[in-house]
Amino acid sequence: MTTFTRILLNPQKRGGRKILTNPQAMHAAVRACFPPDLDESSARILWRVDQSDYEHTLYIVGPEEPDRAVIVEQAGWPSRPGETADYRPLLDSVQKGMERSFRLTANPVKSLPAEGGKRGKIVPHVTPAQQIEWLSTKAPRHGFELRSAEMPGAEQPVPDVIVDRRENLAFSRQGSGGGERRRVSLRTARFEGTLRVTDAELFRRTLTQGIGRGRAYGCGLLTLARIPR
Repeated sequence: MTTFTRILLNPQKRGGRKILTNPQAMHAAVRACFPPDLDESSARILWRVDQSDYEHTLYIVGPEEPDRAVIVEQAGWPSRPGETADYRPLLDSVQKGMERSFRLTANPVKSLPAEGGKRGKIVPHVTPAQQIEWLSTKAPRHGFELRSAEMPGAEQPVPDVIVDRRENLAFSRQGSGGGERRRVSLRTARFEGTLRVTDAELFRRTLTQGIGRGRAYGCGLLTLARIPR
């Protein structure tokens, strides 16, 4: 059963500060909510932290119900144990042509050309315009398109999306097999806008598998809401 979980985090706790400031620590905490023999064939573990004023909310999508107490005890409030819901009703409701508001934190990157047809160096897109173009190009492969919006002074409609938050994250990660720790840099962009589903099956997969790189570190989780009237 694919699930969607919401947990309020307490930045006044030592554990809360640790996982809020270190994506590697958050990745480890979220993964510890699930058993080691987890089957991720139907859905992978995705997570994202949204901050609004003084509120920090952790969202998790996973292939089964997580043990929320793992995070609540170290980084939350016992009086706010979090909530987990079955994700299937949302997935079943997806239809071609459906329009929704969305939020997505992603790691927009590009591959530089390399000699001999080899894959080039991966570098981040740095401006909001570049990042929105990345999402516009990525969208069809994930079963949706960005809706258009009329903008004053613009000659033609533009994608109905903004980049309202950008961060440069740097942290260390243990090498595979317990090898030497290495430094990881991640440039993220948070998108808010509206979309239209173009392929229901692809879009369901996007909701459970995520978009782009950095999905272990808080990127790729697309969340939906009804478009306000």
